[in-house]
Amino acid sequence: MARLEKTGKIVVGTYEIDVRYKRMKSIYLKLKPDGRLEISAPTTTSKKYLIEFVQSRIPWIEEKQQKIIELQKSAIQLKEDEILLFGQPHSGSLSKEELQDLLHEKITHYYEKYWEFFAEQGCKPIEIKYRVMRTTWGICRPTAGIITFSKRLVHQPIEFIEYVVLHEMCHLLIPNHGRDFYDLVKQHMPQFRQYEKARILYETEAVRS
Repeated sequence: MARLEKTGKIVVGTYEIDVRYKRMKSIYLKLKPDGRLEISAPTTTSKKYLIEFVQSRIPWIEEKQQKIIELQKSAIQLKEDEILLFGQPHSGSLSKEELQDLLHEKITHYYEKYWEFFAEQGCKPIEIKYRVMRTTWGICRPTAGIITFSKRLVHQPIEFIEYVVLHEMCHLLIPNHGRDFYDLVKQHMPQFRQYEKARILYETEAVRS
């Protein structure tokens, strides 16, 4: 029977998963940075099918949870008056506006570093935007000429920020994550794989088409 509700929950073993029903063709399973699981699914998807889908992805879930635990163990311990700024402890408070200005300065620097190549390929200058994004670091919309970056990047090491900027700029030429895309990324950043592993921890990977 078709499921018409817009949101719901399913329980699979020890996992409680939020479900969002949408007009879409595929099922997306997301493991969020805080460890919560969320599914986006077509409105006609049955609860039974979703449970079977999650059961088939248990190894994937466990693998990703372990990686998050490892990252948390290696995380820098901050004192009460410190924040994480570009991967390093920073004493003193900074406003949201100041943090965004600092992030914009870094992102603009890397955008300009790579822009000559993309301009030579016929790309038009793009608009850079920022918003709070919990499950991805950046979104490129080539037809709109916009790249949106997560405000959370201000807490990440500058090397990772550079990779995210390059990654999204490469989507100006290649919209997917196929071999040609990563060949283009590698052309500019041979060591990209160490940063790609960190990027995909917070992005959707389990997909049924």
